[in-house]
Amino acid sequence: MKYFFITSLGRSGTKFFANMLNHSNEVMCFHEPYREDYVSLPLSYYASDLKVLESNLQERFKDVELKTSAESSCNYYGEVNSLLRYNTTWLKNNLNAKVAHVVRDPKKVVPSIYSRNVYKNGSSHLEIVPQNSDPYASQWGKMSRFEKICWYWTHTNNRLSDDLDRCFKFEDLISDYGKFQELINYLEIPMIPESVWKTEVSKPKNTSKTAIFRVKAKSMLQFKESDVELIGGYNEWSEDMKKSFNAICGDTAKKMGYGI
Repeated sequence: MKYFFITSLGRSGTKFFANMLNHSNEVMCFHEPYREDYVSLPLSYYASDLKVLESNLQERFKDVELKTSAESSCNYYGEVNSLLRYNTTWLKNNLNAKVAHVVRDPKKVVPSIYSRNVYKNGSSHLEIVPQNSDPYASQWGKMSRFEKICWYWTHTNNRLSDDLDRCFKFEDLISDYGKFQELINYLEIPMIPESVWKTEVSKPKNTSKTAIFRVKAKSMLQFKESDVELIGGYNEWSEDMKKSFNAICGDTAKKMGYGI
């Protein structure tokens, strides 16, 4: 069995790529299939040397082997999984896996994350915050939620850029079949025909607009409504927001090929 992984910050097209790569009979690809990864993510960030993490990863992939062994036609197992972004070295060293980094324009990702519960009071999961060596650690308590999400995008993509040798832009992968071919070749998995690629990229993506619609629909049906905060696109932001965004995300965005 050959392993491959695509990782990123959430809201960067992960479900889309999992669906795309499953079109090959030789490939079994999943989007964030293990709920335990939600616990492992912060542990891997804050305490990467914990022996329990090593044990958990070993048991996790023993389970993967058991579940895939019955699929005789499956020669490639993959995950499109943002929750494994702090485990890329382990995946490469222990599974001999190919691991690719996908990045998406922060002008799209930041407002999408903002519409969710990240860095909100009462959030149910352990947040990723700057460690002591990070320049933003000393000012974290004074930063707005918007600024924290900007940091999150920058931190994640800088970390993945340091850990992995290939980065692919989401926008290129859904607009240029040649760029998509580069990703497939890098992962060393069977090629997806251009006709399939064209069909998939024409489908609606999993966006914050979908999440907002769900919330409004639940409200209309008198279900409990969650708070959704919207900040719109870059041109709708205040000058202070743009200034903060440019200061926090600007250098990394330019490095990744995005204009600010």
